[in-house]
Amino acid sequence: MNVDLEILMTRLRWPTAMTRWWAMQELAALLLTSETQEEVSKRLQAELTRCRLEAESIEILCIFWMAVQQGYRPPHDLGSALSCPSFLAGLLLSDMELECHDGPNPPLEVVPEDFDVPAQFREVHGLGVPRIYHTRLLELQRHTGLPFVSQCAFEWSRTDSAYPEAPIQGDLGYFIRSFGDSATGGFAPRSVLRMLTAYQRTLDVARVFWGVPEEVLLSIAVEAALPVDPTLAFLRSARPSWLPHLGKHVTADATSVEDFIRSMLDSLMTARPGAVLLALVSPIYVDNHEIVELSVVRWRQWGTNSIDAGDLAARFYGRQKSWDYGVSQAPVWGLTTFVPMAELEHVLDHETNAAPMAVVYGISRVGYLQKDLYPSRLYYPIITDLDGQLTVEPSSGELKFSALHGSVATACYWNAGWSPVHPIEMSGLCGTALVGTEDSRQAHREPPPDGHFYLWQITRLRRPNGYGPFSADEPICGVFLQ
Repeated sequence: MNVDLEILMTRLRWPTAMTRWWAMQELAALLLTSETQEEVSKRLQAELTRCRLEAESIEILCIFWMAVQQGYRPPHDLGSALSCPSFLAGLLLSDMELECHDGPNPPLEVVPEDFDVPAQFREVHGLGVPRIYHTRLLELQRHTGLPFVSQCAFEWSRTDSAYPEAPIQGDLGYFIRSFGDSATGGFAPRSVLRMLTAYQRTLDVARVFWGVPEEVLLSIAVEAALPVDPTLAFLRSARPSWLPHLGKHVTADATSVEDFIRSMLDSLMTARPGAVLLALVSPIYVDNHEIVELSVVRWRQWGTNSIDAGDLAARFYGRQKSWDYGVSQAPVWGLTTFVPMAELEHVLDHETNAAPMAVVYGISRVGYLQKDLYPSRLYYPIITDLDGQLTVEPSSGELKFSALHGSVATACYWNAGWSPVHPIEMSGLCGTALVGTEDSRQAHREPPPDGHFYLWQITRLRRPNGYGPFSADEPICGVFLQ
């Protein structure tokens, strides 16, 4: 027995979402290694045969798909090992130039008219299962008059026997309870897999029996039913070499923050001459009593208007939360995400006559194992008044941003704390950095900026002991001029 392989396979079934994503990445890497390729492929195919839920099968197929995108040639009979086929499984196999000849198992069936929605189905939404699936089906039901919600509840009830010994898989409250009521976490337990299976099968019923176009249903399924966003699937956790040591000392006072920013910029310039930091956000200190997060965003300014850091931060983060800077778009399937070009007038903060060089955009596709990255870890560049769109693609464990004129920036991410739970006031315990290939690029009709600055903000959460909810201090903001 290959103990290392079995450890990865065990972690693939843990309820902690990011652990499952990392395990998928490692297994895909082993498929690319000649010494381990055959053994890992056979083990994954055996697991694929043993899967009891469609959503479990999708996760195994995603491992093969991730390896294929990096040059791996999958077994020609991979589809025959699939015990729980689905139309999403068919999409993955088709992208690997493979086929699945079997239909859904068990066969699809329209919900009986006398079916009573189980109380557990109602209760699980918003607790162990994100509400997005119920919300999306309710929207479809209102739009079409078809019983999407009842169908999903029917499919949910059909999975009761999949794991009779533990249909819900443990008590998530065990992890969350110590953080109080205002906590959340990146979990994807068996209840989520059951709901994802019911969700997929409901959409398949709509395709087969109700005549809803397949392209519409695929778009809905890919929004939130994939374990990983294809663009983000290859993002590897790796702390950049130029990032100085993080710790409580960084945010002791405003001078300490500015010293840290100055040191970080000098280190980046040494490591990557000509590059410029566009954004960084990360927890910089995490323990049972306190969590401190630092965000740093580069701005360009025209003129010499005074800057009130607190007011500017309130306007900036408020616009981000409402997706006012725009929404990144992804096709139904593919590695590339598109970010629209912006008009300078739209992104300009008129009180300071300044514009951010990176923002958190709205999203159209979410990987349910990548929850820690949402909603405020993924900063993308803002490019104004140029033709075309900004493209986002995976590249060597990072994200690469390109426009018509060439490469614009790269983004990386790293783990910053070992807990699947975090206060709801922030995203997961990971950090990200966005580095531009050059300081600024604007259209010919735009005047060059008169200067640049970094807007920084410290978010500090505390609690008097190691149990119970955290309370947030008033954010501390500042401006670091260059």
